[in-house]
Amino acid sequence: MEIGFYTNNYVNTYNNKSVKNKKSFDGLDILGPEAPNEVKEAWNKAEKECGINGYGYGVNSGGKLTCLTSLFAMSLESAYNGGGRDILGTTVHSAKTAVQKALDRLGIPQDSKEKKEKFFYESFLRYLN
Repeated sequence: MEIGFYTNNYVNTYNNKSVKNKKSFDGLDILGPEAPNEVKEAWNKAEKECGINGYGYGVNSGGKLTCLTSLFAMSLESAYNGGGRDILGTTVHSAKTAVQKALDRLGIPQDSKEKKEKFFYESFLRYLN
């Protein structure tokens, strides 16, 4: 099984293969590639409202992770358990369920990064309704 992560505009996998990827980072490429347009639109609106990328706000300009979000952790756990990295699923309901689970895991934010993450998730859920 390969688990990929983004760094320096490449997708790197644990078996040391590298594949050139597009220049911009979009968390939906991993968390919801099969998500319906309604979910993708809600994600993009939440990003604009919050001024951050819900998945990649923890990614610096060089493409390196600076923190691990709840959704990203859930994606890695799912991939590790054989379920794939797509955790938003193929319906609005499945996306809401995943984001609510991420909020529950996040709990009460302890620092500014967690507050930004919570702000994004809550905004995303509002746009999904």
